[in-house]
Amino acid sequence: MDDRVLILAPRGRDAAIAADLLGKDGIAATVCDDQAGLLAELDRGAAAVLLTEEALTTADPASLAEWVAAQPKWADIPFIVLANGTKTPRTVRATQRLSDLGNVILLERPLHAEAMLGAVRSALTSRRRQYELRDVAVTLERAVLDRTSELRSARESLEIALEAAGMGSWDLDLATGEARRTLRHDEIFGYPQGRADWSVDTFLGHIDPQQRAGMAQAFEQARQSGTIDAECRIDAADGQSRWIVAKGRVRYDDAGNAVRMTGVVSDVTERKESDAQLAQAQKMDAIGQLTGGVAHDFNNLLTPIVGSLDLLRRRHKDDERTQRMIGGALQAAERAATLTQRLLAFARRQALQPKAVDIGALIDGLVDLIRRSLGPSITVTLEIPRHLSAARVDPNQLELALLNLAINARDAMPGGGKLTLSVSETVADDRNVMGLAPARYVRIAAIDTGIGMDRATLARATEPFFSTKGVGKGTGLGLSMIHGLAAQSGGTLRLTSEPGSGTSVELWLPTTDEPAADTTETRAEPVIARRAAKVLLVDDEDLVRAATADMLRDIGYVVVEVASASQALSAIRAGVDADVLVSDYLMPGMTGGQLISELWASGHRIPALLVTGYAAAGEDVPEGVIRLSKPFRQADLASRVDDLLRQVPPDRPRLRAVK
Repeated sequence: MDDRVLILAPRGRDAAIAADLLGKDGIAATVCDDQAGLLAELDRGAAAVLLTEEALTTADPASLAEWVAAQPKWADIPFIVLANGTKTPRTVRATQRLSDLGNVILLERPLHAEAMLGAVRSALTSRRRQYELRDVAVTLERAVLDRTSELRSARESLEIALEAAGMGSWDLDLATGEARRTLRHDEIFGYPQGRADWSVDTFLGHIDPQQRAGMAQAFEQARQSGTIDAECRIDAADGQSRWIVAKGRVRYDDAGNAVRMTGVVSDVTERKESDAQLAQAQKMDAIGQLTGGVAHDFNNLLTPIVGSLDLLRRRHKDDERTQRMIGGALQAAERAATLTQRLLAFARRQALQPKAVDIGALIDGLVDLIRRSLGPSITVTLEIPRHLSAARVDPNQLELALLNLAINARDAMPGGGKLTLSVSETVADDRNVMGLAPARYVRIAAIDTGIGMDRATLARATEPFFSTKGVGKGTGLGLSMIHGLAAQSGGTLRLTSEPGSGTSVELWLPTTDEPAADTTETRAEPVIARRAAKVLLVDDEDLVRAATADMLRDIGYVVVEVASASQALSAIRAGVDADVLVSDYLMPGMTGGQLISELWASGHRIPALLVTGYAAAGEDVPEGVIRLSKPFRQADLASRVDDLLRQVPPDRPRLRAVK
């Protein structure tokens, strides 16, 4: 602040006397010769102006009035005017001149020196306060600007965060019912361009009718509780059905009345679907564990039954009635075995023996059986190109899966129709919607012209035990078994169907560069032992072990029975020798796979056959071990053991005690 006092007194010695008086009091003063000089000094800066009233008449006062009017809003420089001292009233023009100066202190002459000094000191104090207020105002203005910038930045950051989280914000006036929203809010409700108006009634109008009353009650309760946190399904304006979560807080006035409610809304449809899929997967896993365990125990029960029936069939070849009864029992046992295979396939615990398979050749060998199963009213058409890559899959399980698909198609075409079996080769990239690993796949499609399925049925088609067939006409495990086979083989199952338009079932299986193996198997009489070979038989189930031993002894093998892997090792250490090891897989303490690994690691490469009624992951099974699934026929057991013995010469050293 410039503390100078400008003096304009053009007549006599008034200016010099005033300047001298102010100087003695420590107040800086500058004498101006005329009004032009005063204006120039005012532009330089001053704290107050001391002038005589007659100085206003010596020049045009308009310039000075304009300068006064042009001051900043915070400024109002004080003018100390020494009046003429006459008794006559001032003219209107003289009064106007004083009024144009604005902040005027009028002193009548003659006056005492102390009166003039007091007036100047008061003017200087007033001017100093103006500058102080200006500084405070500047500081406040700067603070407001800074705060405004912070709020703008915070708002922008909040909007970005809400947009990134897929949320829309809303602010509801509880008195008027009007609401302000972000565009994302309206997009969630199906208005990509926004909506002109919004209210609680508009919101409730989009909610699923079954949840509408509950949401209306939640809004009313929020007035007292102060919060709302609700989840509901909406029917959006764009035709989509979505799940949303609305969260908000209530603001109250000084009287405690709810005046505003502010919050966010988010689309949680994907999360709801993921939760449902997770729950379904957990349910399927629990059912899978249960069914897998049941199938394992059932296979152990079926094995001695099937083995005993096989032995009876061989020993009573000439009794036709006995053969017929045994044949019926074996047929029933094999149907039970098929059921356990379906259970294990659904549980993804079946003992798969995948190999390179020529899908076209497999279907060619199966098509006659499919045609006989479907009957004359259904036409079976094959669309199989040549030179397809081999698929890696268990051929026996694939045959069972294709037969299941054919039977399902037959049941869907009670009045007859057409079943098309097509095979093609395709590539799944890393963006495929089926969750497949990027690779080449063989796609087997079974397309029927049947009644088809609606959406609800299609959604449950692969669920275990779900069936649209009547009681006693289906287990509901067919499609779930095929789905389990595809998943366990590294592929997938895909269903498409429309009511009245038939059903298409696609089985995707990974390809392999391995040459296709011969999948034809012949069921004949068991192979008799080529020599008196000794078999070390390991199984913790007494009935299964006894039946297996009987089947082996019946065809000429010497059998040493033990009930566990640890007993087998103890027997070997005691000096027992053997040509072949036949071991159950799932046993307490040590699995069959671990037993074989320990023997092979010690240098005894004994031929081994692993028998299993349950398909654990089998990571502990050494590569190259032949497997045989329970329940098995005597012919299958004999064939596997004979294959093992043919791999080694008769003079090969036997398995003896491990040092």
